[in-house]
Amino acid sequence: MTKTKLQCCDRLVLVSYRLPFRLFRNKVIRNAGGLVSAVLALAEKPEATGQFGQRMVWIGKTDDTPEELARVQEQVSAFELVPVRIEDRLDDKYYGGFCNDMIWPLFHYFPLLANFDVAYFEAYREAHELFLDQVAKILRPTDLVWVHDYHLMLLPGLIRERFPNANIGFFLHIPFPSFEVFRLMPRGWREAILQGILGADLAGFHTFDYTQYLLRAVRRTLGMETTMNTVVVEDRLVKAETFPLGIDYTRFKEATQDAEVQREREKLRRILGNSKLIFSVDRLDYSKGLLHRLLGFEHFLEKYPKWHGKIVFNMVVIPSRESVGRYQDMKKEIEAAVGRINGKYGSLTWRPVIYQYQSLAFPEMVALYDRSDVGLITPIRDGMNLVAKEYIACQRTNPGALILSEMAGAAAELSEAILINPTDKAEVAAAIAKALDLPMSDRRAVLERMQKRLQTYDVFAWAKDFFDTMDRVKQEQQVLKVRLVNRSIENQIAQKYGKAARRIIFLDYDGTLVPFSRYPEMAVPSEPVLVQLRRLAADAKNTVVIVSGRKQEFLNQYFGDLPIVLVAEHGAFLRMPPVGWTSEVDADPAWKQQVLPVLQRYADRCTGAFIEEKGLSLAWHFRNADLGISLLRSQELKDELRELVSHDSKLQIMEGHKVLEVKRSGYDKGSVALKLLGLAAYDFILAMGDDKTDEDLFHAVPAQALTVKIGITASLAQYNLKDQQEVVRFLDHLLEDAK
Repeated sequence: MTKTKLQCCDRLVLVSYRLPFRLFRNKVIRNAGGLVSAVLALAEKPEATGQFGQRMVWIGKTDDTPEELARVQEQVSAFELVPVRIEDRLDDKYYGGFCNDMIWPLFHYFPLLANFDVAYFEAYREAHELFLDQVAKILRPTDLVWVHDYHLMLLPGLIRERFPNANIGFFLHIPFPSFEVFRLMPRGWREAILQGILGADLAGFHTFDYTQYLLRAVRRTLGMETTMNTVVVEDRLVKAETFPLGIDYTRFKEATQDAEVQREREKLRRILGNSKLIFSVDRLDYSKGLLHRLLGFEHFLEKYPKWHGKIVFNMVVIPSRESVGRYQDMKKEIEAAVGRINGKYGSLTWRPVIYQYQSLAFPEMVALYDRSDVGLITPIRDGMNLVAKEYIACQRTNPGALILSEMAGAAAELSEAILINPTDKAEVAAAIAKALDLPMSDRRAVLERMQKRLQTYDVFAWAKDFFDTMDRVKQEQQVLKVRLVNRSIENQIAQKYGKAARRIIFLDYDGTLVPFSRYPEMAVPSEPVLVQLRRLAADAKNTVVIVSGRKQEFLNQYFGDLPIVLVAEHGAFLRMPPVGWTSEVDADPAWKQQVLPVLQRYADRCTGAFIEEKGLSLAWHFRNADLGISLLRSQELKDELRELVSHDSKLQIMEGHKVLEVKRSGYDKGSVALKLLGLAAYDFILAMGDDKTDEDLFHAVPAQALTVKIGITASLAQYNLKDQQEVVRFLDHLLEDAK
């Protein structure tokens, strides 16, 4: 991993549910879990974490006494350990309740097992305050706070509230579910979780799907727009990205040559003889598909009797949550299934399933990985599953085949594995048979491709990828701050306005003078806006132009009595008092007969979409439609319209805010602006708009013009105002300074 220096930060502060170490029988032991393995791998290689000039800090829960923690700290040099103390009463409802009895089953697609207890969520909030207090005690302006996993989804938002300029990253190590599952939570819980995650500058997920599910939940629950994995929260840019967690590939690969591993492998050789070994290891959990795996193996024994006596399935289950009744019942069912299979197919000299309910030492695990002919990794749902990656890394002396659930996050990277649906016992059985019969040359070829990928994107590349992206996000935020109209910029514009002798002000309508409404006719100007326009127009130095996509009739109804220039349908029609409406555009409407049926067909296929017919254009609005469907349909419609207008050079497609419009070509907001600018010499030019159609206006005005984009999105404009509500205040400032 190439050493990287973060521009924004010089110390890493990790926050997770528990600390990575604890004292057990007077020995310092490492807690289990993919996060701990990943971060400690980083800490063990100074070249990977040299970007942080100071010792890293890890904040998490511990049950160790202060004296015991001090003993742990003496032996842990890479981290400053900061404890969070949570009373058992609270932790039972926070960790045991909301985290493991609500979030865990729901996010793993077991909604019937989720307990929506209000007391659980209150405990979740209360526990977060304890973590926040510890962060607040040690936080420095140049720290990068990296919050991890589902136990702490509210924390980024809480830190942001208390420290608005903090550098915050978040990573979710379990799946983020589809919106249909996510919205089973009460709305208040959903909103709190999403707002918590959006407190981060960068939110990371294992797979592309999880990232997109988060963004869709943000759109559907909070009503926020997302563009290119980016969400704008108030005046801050937040990015969601995919970072598939890797392993310390070299550690596992080299471990296969350790003397202790070789002794374990020799022991296995003596025990197994010539038998083929199928191996799996999982924590006891319903998401791991343990019973389904046994049923699949049982079906294999039934359908492929030629393998009787020639194979052994070593199924290792690591103890987990043994005090929970549901897990106790699951353990009993597993043991009953193992007994049934061994009783049905076994003999005095052959036991098909060797079941171990225990943790394995590292050398024993590596030896089993390496000796296995088949790795059977079949969770029903898993955020990533590092076991699959570890298995591939350890294939050295006996190249094996990996059978992997398509429901595991790792399947996106390990596509060369034999991918199966874990609930289909016939498919599992066929996959085992295929893996056992796979020629050695095929095994080697597949393994080499997967090993190369895992070696390239290991845990160090994962961390570097996250930190590099964090740096880019902070840089983008800085650029955005420079563009945002703050008080200083506003004062400069107001001073130029006050000194000018001749001014022209171009104002878009929808999204600029008024907020968007469900239907165009509902977006009418408020009285404060009308007052502002009258005051602007009353100044003899001003030429006020409303440059809009609206029809003439609408603009006449609300602005007809004002001495201002009105532009309808993006420049098709122009009214310059005291002259009435004029147009130099070909008004032949014959083309509509060809386009209207196409728009109607897509409106019928997209509930909530509707067509607005104007004098010289047709608009297909989709702001009232489901966001996911409407984006798909709008893209399909756009493609079909492009094909249609490619045969007619007189037609043009325009994209606006949740609208596609077909019109005659040869005019736009920019062309009408140039026409008006050619009528007089202006020493103050201001153009304001929120839409893609306003980019034509920004492009057309001269370089000395002041251009303002409403909303925080990329634009040709010099500046951005945060939202439409800021426009009224901005115009008031101009009017007050001109008195």
